[in-house]
Amino acid sequence: MFPDDGLWTSPVALRVARRAPTAEAIRQAGIPGVTRWLREDRCRFQSRTVERLVAWAGNAASADPLAPLLTRIWQQLDDDRQAKSQQILQMEREIAGFLVHTPYVLTLSHPGINVVSAGELAGEMGSIEHYANAKAITGRAGLFPSRYQSDEVDHADGPLARFRNHLLRAVWLRVAANLVKCNAHYRGMAQLWKLKEIDARDIRTRIANRATRPIFHMVSGRKLYDHPSRLDRGYVLDKLRQFHLDHQTPPQQILHDLKQAIDQLPQEAFAQEAAPIQQAYQHSRRGRRSGPVHIGEILLATLARLGVLELESTKSEAQGPPRSCPTCEPDNVVVPMG
Repeated sequence: MFPDDGLWTSPVALRVARRAPTAEAIRQAGIPGVTRWLREDRCRFQSRTVERLVAWAGNAASADPLAPLLTRIWQQLDDDRQAKSQQILQMEREIAGFLVHTPYVLTLSHPGINVVSAGELAGEMGSIEHYANAKAITGRAGLFPSRYQSDEVDHADGPLARFRNHLLRAVWLRVAANLVKCNAHYRGMAQLWKLKEIDARDIRTRIANRATRPIFHMVSGRKLYDHPSRLDRGYVLDKLRQFHLDHQTPPQQILHDLKQAIDQLPQEAFAQEAAPIQQAYQHSRRGRRSGPVHIGEILLATLARLGVLELESTKSEAQGPPRSCPTCEPDNVVVPMG
């Protein structure tokens, strides 16, 4: 029913499996029963998926004699998986909370770098004032081949340097892997080197070595992404906003992190950073939900912090006097509620 990794990514599969450990239980419940289970779990689903499940159960083989034991084991393992997933989400939210207090948050404007990668870089790099230039970064991380010299023998293409900060090197190699996957410029370079039969590890090292240069200039100069590849840069606040929505972060922390990130941005970038926030705000106002919507208030407070507000005055006037945003910190902004 759910090939490959569909069992783990489908919102329906494991919920039904927990309710009905055997095909016989699905047959007895039928379409109405399975539909009721999913609605009780508040799981979004399509009716055709339920129909396929019930049809599969009608032709499924009998359960293994050890099914009760095996069911208990896999459910315990799945509980452990879910608990660890929640721990990971919590840790990544904490990483974002530390990141926004540093200039490394500006690296989110680099295509292919997201919050977790930027947070790892900030944690292992430390203060950028400790590095005179990008070569100091590659030197500390050991992102260069070792050299063997003896008499007339001179090999400058040995394995990576042995003496290095291995945690810093590991972070840069993970960043390089992400750039190959998500950055068109570096992906093209990697494909070209692959055609030349260059080792995959060497490719990641080369890309990590090259990536240190723009990232050093971004963090040390408090600048946003600007590269000869001319790729469209990412938007720091929009990446941070989307990260927190995916991680189900409480509204207060979202607003706090966005405000801290704004303090790290160069002022001339405020208008550009406001563009995707404005679009998300307008989209939240057009939503079907009635009453106060936390994300709309957060976005409005963020736009006020950026000094860019484009609200529909007719709608604001029609709604009566504005009131304060409940998710704002002491420097509250006045929020007209839609």
